[in-house]
Amino acid sequence: MLAPRRLHQQLVLIMGALLVLVIAVFGAYTAQSQSDAAAASAQELVNTHASNLASASADLILTDSLDVLEELLRRSANFNSIVDILVVSPDGQTLGHVRHDAHTKPVVLYDPLSSRTLPPVSSGHTQTFDEAKSHMVAWQAIQVNKVIGWVRVTQNVQDLIDQQQRIWRSIWVAMAVAVLASTTLLMLFLRRPMSLLDKARQFSMDMVESPGIQIELAGPYELRQLYKGLNESSMLRRQQQLLLDKNISDLQRHEAKLAEQNEQLSAISSLSPDGLVTFCQDDRVQFVNAAFSALTGLRGQQLVGHPRSELDLMLKDLADDETPFAGLDACFADPIEGQTVTAQTLHRQSSPPMALTLRGMFSQAQTVSRVLYVCDVTQQHRLDQMKSEFLQMAAHELRTPMASILGFTELMLTRDMSPVKQKELLGRVYRQSQSMAEILNELLDLARIESRRGQDFNLAQTDLADVVQAVIAGFQPPEGRDPPLVSPAPGPMLALVDEGKAQRAVLNVLSNAYKYSPNGGPVTVRYVVPDAVDGRQSIGVVIEDHGLGLSPEHLARMGERFFRADKSGHIPGTGLGISIVQEIMALMGGRMQVDSTLGQGTTVTLWFS
Repeated sequence: MLAPRRLHQQLVLIMGALLVLVIAVFGAYTAQSQSDAAAASAQELVNTHASNLASASADLILTDSLDVLEELLRRSANFNSIVDILVVSPDGQTLGHVRHDAHTKPVVLYDPLSSRTLPPVSSGHTQTFDEAKSHMVAWQAIQVNKVIGWVRVTQNVQDLIDQQQRIWRSIWVAMAVAVLASTTLLMLFLRRPMSLLDKARQFSMDMVESPGIQIELAGPYELRQLYKGLNESSMLRRQQQLLLDKNISDLQRHEAKLAEQNEQLSAISSLSPDGLVTFCQDDRVQFVNAAFSALTGLRGQQLVGHPRSELDLMLKDLADDETPFAGLDACFADPIEGQTVTAQTLHRQSSPPMALTLRGMFSQAQTVSRVLYVCDVTQQHRLDQMKSEFLQMAAHELRTPMASILGFTELMLTRDMSPVKQKELLGRVYRQSQSMAEILNELLDLARIESRRGQDFNLAQTDLADVVQAVIAGFQPPEGRDPPLVSPAPGPMLALVDEGKAQRAVLNVLSNAYKYSPNGGPVTVRYVVPDAVDGRQSIGVVIEDHGLGLSPEHLARMGERFFRADKSGHIPGTGLGISIVQEIMALMGGRMQVDSTLGQGTTVTLWFS
């Protein structure tokens, strides 16, 4: 599309070219017509002149009056336009020759006796035009029953040529004046339309930045129609702009929402402790999150793009030989048969061993065909195992006194006994009942401590020397044993503890020190205050005995519920005391340290913060 300025210039150029073409054609036609008329007049004049000379020369040639002939020729050449007159015989001999130059009188020429070129015709007349010499030549036969000679008249036609040139100059001047005038008039005529076109062009540019603007209808009918079309285009563009802005706004909201959802999904996928694997429609691994790699040790680069069958083989290679993995097919339900999905357990060979559950689901999405979820159930398996062991040990510990109680009561019911014997049996039943009550109380205490997780602890700054003194004051050593030897505290032993729970911990350790030193020996209690670590001060209460001691194997199991180093049954106890001590110390921010040598004794240090 041409810009208005270029259109303006092209209109002027086209109109000027058309005007030049019209004037040139018309001028050429006029010049040619006038030239043809002048040429015809000149030809007629020279022919007439030659014909008259031929008629006048006939008698003179017949009478051989050549002097008179020359005089006739000289008078006939006394015209401005006559340049040369020649009379020759039929054989080409010159009979008379006169030349007339400009501004001089005609001169008779005496040609040598030589043959001249005769005209191309044998009779009549002919004309030739020499444009280079500006001459017109006419030949006329001199006839008296036969051709007795020829007359050649040469006429100067320079005036005719000059006239033609003047005509062409007039034409060129007329063309220049016409072009200049028409260009000026066209420029003046196109000034307003071009101004309106410029206005339309500027409006079309402004419409891009400000859709919906309107332009006032003005100018000729065609421009008013153009303005009307531009106004409609502006309104249409405004509507399209509003619709586009709305679509862009909706798209931005959808993109923001999608980005938020993707961020949430990415966060869930990356932060979730559960593994996640998705498969595309051709049953190849599409996505693997970090948790799956951490649980299985299989990196996403190994899996993405590979068939599900390869992942199945990799998972089977991870399984424990004793409990092989059922495979991925067992993890997915058959949507046709409607099977119920059951989670499959993978016992992974690792250190420590891990238990993983894998559950598969089918997806109706276009890009995801299946989803595999992997959960770490190692802790649950350990808890289930510990629960089973705990129930087994609790049942075993309760069955022993219960068997004794049932046996003694059965004897008392089925046999006649003396009062002394009955009293002895009742004493045994009472002691076994006390043992059962002690086991149940300690189980309840341990369960209460674990369930409340220290919520019922009343922590306060307490002097550990007072805690130890209160325990010693209420403690009854076994018969024949000396009370524990307590070293004096070097100063205030302040720690953040629950006083009652701290006394319980010290009492349990002190009781074990006497139980596991049945052969006697002193039991000592002292305090340890090491240097502060990272600005945190710890205070240790050390309880030491010189009893049986512990082997490294038994020392590693210290704190297990119902674990007792003595398997003989001669040392009373439930095997829960040290477990209770560990729970209490952990909930108060402390810890228990056990050092022991088999046959030499055991040292237990309770560290309080």
